[in-house]
Amino acid sequence: MSLASWFRWNEPPSRISQRNPAEMVVETLMMELSWQLKQAEKQQRERENEYRKIKTGVDYGWLVSYPKQSYDISPGERLQLEDMCTKIHPSYCGREW
Repeated sequence: MSLASWFRWNEPPSRISQRNPAEMVVETLMMELSWQLKQAEKQQRERENEYRKIKTGVDYGWLVSYPKQSYDISPGERLQLEDMCTKIHPSYCGREW
């Protein structure tokens, strides 16, 4: 996903305003959840690396390649989360478009 798509620079303003505010809330909250999960995974890897350095006394981090671990939300959980997000009124999330 390119950075431009996040800010919708290449879309005309009328198209942005035609989006359903409730859908925008769901999309924004799900993107935030995804980002938070990635941050938590990154912090976990950093903690594991620090622990490994303390335990062994040597930093072989430059030599080791770790498999990418990621937490995936099951389709059922995702639907439940999206359903909960639809219950949040857009006015609670800032300026309405």
